[in-house]
Amino acid sequence: MTAGHRDTELRRIGEAIERSGVYLAFVPQPTPLETCWYTVGLTGHGHPELVMFGLPPDIAQPVLHTVAGEVVAGRRTCVAGRYADDVIEGHRVRFVAVTEPDRHLPVAAQFYAGAEPAMEAIQIVWPDRYQRWPWQPGSRVDDMPVLGPYAT
Repeated sequence: MTAGHRDTELRRIGEAIERSGVYLAFVPQPTPLETCWYTVGLTGHGHPELVMFGLPPDIAQPVLHTVAGEVVAGRRTCVAGRYADDVIEGHRVRFVAVTEPDRHLPVAAQFYAGAEPAMEAIQIVWPDRYQRWPWQPGSRVDDMPVLGPYAT
């Protein structure tokens, strides 16, 4: 990507953040559980960016827009190690601190390059329909990447 194209893309992202408070980046992958969506814009509100894997756009986009909107409005803070029952209908989710957020959220890393404090990220991890987490034996979502440490 040329510098001019990158600058145009970053300006477009900034405009989207101005309009709606957050920009959603999409990272396609060969398998559905590895496909991810993540936010760009929450760092500017003093909150980690959010990332989710394995959900179709008709679920992932509204979830991220809703949670990000609550963060921007000051009604929610996502904290690593905590659970929430009101993020994805019918599922409890777990918030996991992302190790190496610059590597895993490259668009956000470019957008916030040089920002202080440095960009952080929280992964919203969801269990399978039997309420088993990706790290548990027999999970149907064990192919979902988990980008940080979790306690079982």
